[in-house]
Amino acid sequence: MIDFSENSEKRGFFSRNRIVSLAIIIACLLFVIIFFIEKSKVFVDMVPIIRGEISLDGGFSITLIKNRYPILIKKDDPIVGSRLRFSGDIKSIFSETSLLLAPNHGVIAEVGSHFGYNAINIAKKMGDLSRYYTFEPNSKVFSCFLKSIVLNDLDKIVCPKNVAISDSVSSIAINDCLSTAKNVYETHAKQRAIIVNSSTLDEELKNEQMPVSFLMIDIPGSEFLILRGAKKIIEKSPDIKIVLSFSRKNSLKNTDVRLELQKIKELGFVFYVVEGLGNLVLANIDDILSKDEVVVVMTRNKLILDY
Repeated sequence: MIDFSENSEKRGFFSRNRIVSLAIIIACLLFVIIFFIEKSKVFVDMVPIIRGEISLDGGFSITLIKNRYPILIKKDDPIVGSRLRFSGDIKSIFSETSLLLAPNHGVIAEVGSHFGYNAINIAKKMGDLSRYYTFEPNSKVFSCFLKSIVLNDLDKIVCPKNVAISDSVSSIAINDCLSTAKNVYETHAKQRAIIVNSSTLDEELKNEQMPVSFLMIDIPGSEFLILRGAKKIIEKSPDIKIVLSFSRKNSLKNTDVRLELQKIKELGFVFYVVEGLGNLVLANIDDILSKDEVVVVMTRNKLILDY
């Protein structure tokens, strides 16, 4: 007598195995297809369009910051170009720390505003009676920034200035980010130098009656030159918080960094280094000098933020 129940169980077992195997094969094929699609130029070109990018003449475009705020940029800009176009966020420790610590009211100053990523993000959360001073020396980048201010209806809060900030009123050479070009023999983009007018924060903000509560400096290598030209601003702003990008390699070319940090410390400041978003670690001068590149927060009040 044939045991049909046993054969039925075997058939069911093999049938289930075939289904599982088929599902695994299909999943693997889908993974391979998606992988190659993501790597393909067609897909890469489609992402900004899907995100709502508007292409303009001259390699410029209007894209969205975090799918909310329009910003006019150069598509191939080495600082914000691809990151903004494809994800809407530049994922910068400096930018995220600044957004976290910036007050919702008062007077803020940013040196090195570029196309305005930080300014738009922060000014959007500020009250109408606040002022956000920005300084961008590149006239073409500055022109784009002005348009982004209008697009975001921030002209009553943001006060843009087309000037480089340093320790004197003069002129200096800067790299033109819009001239970035690569060829097949180069691994790094080259930029041509342009001459621009320079000024100091003390000079540019001399008519501001309110103290500056927040100062952002994202010009590694020039941070201490900028601070030298902000002595009056710092003196009349007892509660000021300063966020700066520190680059030991670039900064050591221009100045005695230890001496400059000691001068700042003597003004009553304490230092924090940013180890990650929301993770500020109390630091001394040696801690800062031991880092090749780091975001530093300076404040006269040790209780910066209640995390």
